[in-house]
Amino acid sequence: MVNEFLTPVSVELQEFASELDAFSIGNGLRFDGNPEEKSIVILGVRESRGGAESFNSELEFDSIRKQLYRLKKGNWHLPVYDLGDLHAGATREDTYFAFLKIQEELLQKKAILIILGGSPNLIYWQFRALDSVKHTINLTCIDNRFRLGIDSEELNSNNYLSKIITEEPHSLFEYTHLGYQTYFVAQEELDLMEHLNFDVKRLGKLTENINESEPELRNSDLVALNLEALQSSDFRSAPELSPNGFSSREICSVARYSGINNKVQSFGVYNFKAKNIPSDELLLAEILWYFIEGKNHAKEVLNFESSDSHETYFVQMPEQDLIFYRDLLTEQWWLELEEMNESAPLGKHVIPCSAKDYEDSLKGKIPERWWKSYKKLY
Repeated sequence: MVNEFLTPVSVELQEFASELDAFSIGNGLRFDGNPEEKSIVILGVRESRGGAESFNSELEFDSIRKQLYRLKKGNWHLPVYDLGDLHAGATREDTYFAFLKIQEELLQKKAILIILGGSPNLIYWQFRALDSVKHTINLTCIDNRFRLGIDSEELNSNNYLSKIITEEPHSLFEYTHLGYQTYFVAQEELDLMEHLNFDVKRLGKLTENINESEPELRNSDLVALNLEALQSSDFRSAPELSPNGFSSREICSVARYSGINNKVQSFGVYNFKAKNIPSDELLLAEILWYFIEGKNHAKEVLNFESSDSHETYFVQMPEQDLIFYRDLLTEQWWLELEEMNESAPLGKHVIPCSAKDYEDSLKGKIPERWWKSYKKLY
């Protein structure tokens, strides 16, 4: 199925990769269409219909590939494959069908997908593909707007979130939105997000301390980045530009946090519009590099019983005693919800948190993440 739909990376580009030095990503990259289990798989989807522009036959990702192949490998153990591109079908529905089937086959092999895409409505099909391997799905979108749109309209770049929420199967369990900008968001949309118990973080709040995005990403099964979330001074290869957004350094941090999560199964980057700007192509390559770097350092198994892997901190408070865990290897923090331990598969019901949550608790303040989780569970 994968080989049937995808056009492999060109012979010229494969030769370019093979001639790079032994420390480069391209030198050890694999191009065959039969990736082994738990490998990282890159694929492009050259579909732009349903986005801000009509069909764009010039959309291509080889310029990004060239920049990525040149970058140096980290201390990585996961094999990386580049399977080429899915070209746009005669209709959008043809593209969607092929995109879905390709992902389902790769996810069944427990591959971790990196998707380079055109129009962001492809995020709907990135989400739907996980129905083949999971009953409940945690989704994180990085975007400057909520894409709630008009649900009754055909799937497009402004209503895919509404489609995910309302259409069967209803597999969305948790939704996190990072980087919304208040002037692009109606108060009614914010009220809806609050009513649905979704976690939404404003751009300004995150850029005060980008590390606070890491706990938000840690439970995600898939992450989708709309490139319109980047500030135009750092990135101009998107259909609609905005003076405010994540900086290049911030978005690379977010990409690494997306990868270091041991649950994430696909990472999509959408709304790329080829404008032949080398610095934009390099930034996109670096975003992919940071995701791969994070994935290679994600812990396979979480063990909160072992004192060798974690430090435990007890905080006594008038309203609620709290128990925190700090992973000695990854520096990640977790907060235990003791009331839910009986139903927890690991024996402890823990939620991602940050060092700031622990520091706030020492000052007598129950972390906001505890309140939000308590509200969701009860």
